[in-house]
Amino acid sequence: MRTTLKLASIVAVATILFYSCSPDKAADLGTKATASFTMSPVAGKVNTYLLQSTSLNAFGYQWDKGNGNFVKGKQIDTAYFPLKGSYKVRLRAFGRGGYDTAEQSVAITVDDILNNPTFKLLIAKSWKLNPADASIIVGTEANPAAYFGGGALADCQKDDVYTFTADLKLTYNAAGSTFNGGNLAPNFSCAGDRSYNNVAFTFAPGVAAGSAGIATLSLAAPVPTNFIGVTDVSSNNYRIISITSSAMVLRSGTSAETVHQFKFIAQ
Repeated sequence: MRTTLKLASIVAVATILFYSCSPDKAADLGTKATASFTMSPVAGKVNTYLLQSTSLNAFGYQWDKGNGNFVKGKQIDTAYFPLKGSYKVRLRAFGRGGYDTAEQSVAITVDDILNNPTFKLLIAKSWKLNPADASIIVGTEANPAAYFGGGALADCQKDDVYTFTADLKLTYNAAGSTFNGGNLAPNFSCAGDRSYNNVAFTFAPGVAAGSAGIATLSLAAPVPTNFIGVTDVSSNNYRIISITSSAMVLRSGTSAETVHQFKFIAQ
C-alpha cells in the first residue's frame, strides 16, 4: 500500500513538472501578431509618406520601404522615394506568438530632383570648359571623337560660364564674345556675345535605352538661340556622362545624332 501511494505521488509530481516546464505550450508563447498599416502622403514633403502600424498584438516592427530589405523600425515611421516608379512597402509585425506581414503598393509620379545627387552637383557651382586639349570632341555615340578629336580652345571659349540653378534655369555668360560653330558666320571663330539669362531647362535622372550617361537635360529653345558648349550642336538634348564636385562630362545629341562631348570644370 505504501509503495503504491509513493509511486502515485511520484507520477503526480512528474506530471506537474512536465506541464509547467514544457516549452511548446501555445499558452506560454502568446498570440501571434496580425499585421496591418496605413500609408499617407506627408504634407509639404516631396515623395514622402507616413507609415503607421495598425497591427494587433504587436510589440516590434520591421519595415521594407520599397527597396526589398527589412530594417528595424517604429510603429510610426516614414518612407521617402527619390525617383518615380512603383514601389511595394511591407511591414513585419512581431507578437509573442510570431510575426505577420502586410504590404501595400504606391505609385510615385515625379522624381524629386532637388534631392537627386547628380542634380545637386550640377547646381552647386558654375561650370567652364576645361582649357586642356580635347575638352570638345565630335563624333558618334559609339565613338564620340570620330569626327574631331579635340584641340585647344579659342580665347573666347575659355571664359564662358554656365550656371544651372535649383529652379531649373540656365544662364550663359560669354564675357563679351562667343565662339561661332559651323552653323554661324564667321564660322569657327570668336564673334558677338550670345549670352542668355534664366533659360528654362529640364532635368531627369537616367537616360534613354542604349545611350550613355547618368542623367538627361534639355533646353526648350532651338539651337543656336540657346546652346551649351558650342552653337552647332545637333540638338539641345544633353546627357551628363559623369559628374563630380570639380568636373563634368556633358554630351549633346541623342544616340542617333552627331554628338558633341564637352569636359567642364567647376568654378
